[in-house]
Amino acid sequence: MDRETRVFAENHFRRLRGRLPSRVCPTPDRVDFIENPDSFSYADFFKGYLIPNLPCVFSSAFTEGWGSRRHWVTPSGKPDFDYLLQNYGDVVVPVANCGVQEYNSNPKEHMPLRDYICYWKEFIQGHYSSPRGCLYLKDWHLCRDSSAEGIFTLPVYFSSDWLNEYWDTLDVDDYRFIYMGPTGTWSPFHADIFRSFSWSVNICGRKKWFLFPPGQEEALRDCHGGLPYDVTAPAFLESCRHQGLNHCSPPLEVTQEAGEMVFVPSGWHHQVHNMVGWPHPAPCA
Repeated sequence: MDRETRVFAENHFRRLRGRLPSRVCPTPDRVDFIENPDSFSYADFFKGYLIPNLPCVFSSAFTEGWGSRRHWVTPSGKPDFDYLLQNYGDVVVPVANCGVQEYNSNPKEHMPLRDYICYWKEFIQGHYSSPRGCLYLKDWHLCRDSSAEGIFTLPVYFSSDWLNEYWDTLDVDDYRFIYMGPTGTWSPFHADIFRSFSWSVNICGRKKWFLFPPGQEEALRDCHGGLPYDVTAPAFLESCRHQGLNHCSPPLEVTQEAGEMVFVPSGWHHQVHNMVGWPHPAPCA
């Protein structure tokens, strides 16, 4: 951090004079799209988004040199199953069943990546349906493995990473995850661990994000104080209308394209859906 940016941060917190920000933040009109890496500095990000706690989307130009974008994706923009099988096929990965609600999450199992890719192909061939449910590879800690070297480059905007720095020192855990799945897979409504900020790059395909600023989620709690599982479910939306929950603003909606990077600020609740289906692949051997 340069001196000017540090002074900006000190003045910002000095203006608070020990007061906490409002518990309920208004919903911005839009999410900014950052186009050019050459004209967007760390100071720009710090002043415009990190300190104000606002989301933004970085264009695919920010990740064009990543190894995962070169090797994990075919020239036509589809997942390169052959490459993934050759390099990670025997790795055991965690898989969640998106079709089953377990509290406000999904039950998980573990399987070799090759078995999950076989399921993925069969799911597509079955017109995005399977007797096994809608399975989503989630929270794969590939970055703990030396074989992950070169798959990504840490963006300078997120180089101050106190959460992973702490766990790296202990050498027991990390919060760097890889997600993979077909159309229909999704992550239920949540905020990130310890209310930290997060960032997410879409290697291929398309994602739909629903984002709520800090405090807005309070208007969505049920009579027991629980948060919703799915803010897009018709039954939930109908319940909101009947209960008059008009003091909660609609979420910000973001469509994330291949290569783009989404910054999710601290305390923002969100829900994410995978949107793009792939043509039928060859059957499993």
